[in-house]
Amino acid sequence: MAENNPNASNSHLTPEDYGITTPAATDNTTPAYSGATNAASNNDYGISLPVAPEGGIPAYPGNMNNSGSNNDYGISLPIAPEGGIPAYPGNMNTGNNNSGCNNCTVWPPVTFPIFPSCPNCNVSQSNAQVRFLNASTNSFPVSISIDNTTYVNNSRFGTVSGYDRVSDGFHTVTVRRASGLRSILLQQSFPFTGGQRYTMVLADAPAGGLTMTQVSNDGCSNMNYNTGCYRVANFSYSGSSYDVMLYSHDAVFRNVGFREVTAYKQAMAGTYQFYVTNSNTFSVIRELPMIVVGTVTGGNFSNDPLVSFQTDIAAGNRYTSYLVGNNWSDVGFRVLTIED
Repeated sequence: MAENNPNASNSHLTPEDYGITTPAATDNTTPAYSGATNAASNNDYGISLPVAPEGGIPAYPGNMNNSGSNNDYGISLPIAPEGGIPAYPGNMNTGNNNSGCNNCTVWPPVTFPIFPSCPNCNVSQSNAQVRFLNASTNSFPVSISIDNTTYVNNSRFGTVSGYDRVSDGFHTVTVRRASGLRSILLQQSFPFTGGQRYTMVLADAPAGGLTMTQVSNDGCSNMNYNTGCYRVANFSYSGSSYDVMLYSHDAVFRNVGFREVTAYKQAMAGTYQFYVTNSNTFSVIRELPMIVVGTVTGGNFSNDPLVSFQTDIAAGNRYTSYLVGNNWSDVGFRVLTIED
């Protein structure tokens, strides 16, 4: 460690002088770094990824092109609630300025599948499995309970909890502010069927306040060889309607309205690039009955894409892409793809 001399120059300090160690290389190769390390200034020593939950995968914070200012320490992801996983914020291109990120762009807000977890959750006819997705654009965190048991605490926009058990029957879901007066924001009863899985989606209500929708995750169980299942749900804002397209300009889903969850479609296993556009109700667009990698028919987008996102579909798995947020709020419009 270098001697602590306040008059010494920083020009010859190394990462070790700041308490930063690099992983050891193997086979005489260059050590791997946890982020892009264009170290143009004394403090540009790379970006550390967040620690993944047990059995989980760390969220990748996007491409961060630090241009060499003294404040380029990288970008931290939002803190997920207990049992939750932060949403991937997309590509973040940090401009060359010392005042922060004034000319950052978040385009496109690409997201990767979020893998659910349910420790010691056994599917039985006496218990259902439930998780909570927060699609509300409110700036304050909330806590969610079923009857008198808290299931999610400090939930913020764009986070999803892991699966947890709830007994078969009707139960009351209550949403409160997580701090302050902890006033009740929403209270509603839902039926839960033993042996079934549910995603409870908290979203902005059309007339203000909050609304919750119960989404069943138990469709599409008889899949063909080397196929998965895929669907889209719109929980962005009241009055919205979207088409989800492939690069070939074929529609995968059309006219997906607010709080609408499409039926599952079979999809050949592979990686897909999807595009979301505002719905075009004035022309006939082919809608694919099945999603296949490499489908090419040509043509042009009838409406400019709002966002693009990539999804990996594995054989035997089910996925839902949730369209959430809006372009006039601080959270923006984004896509969360979740394995069901």
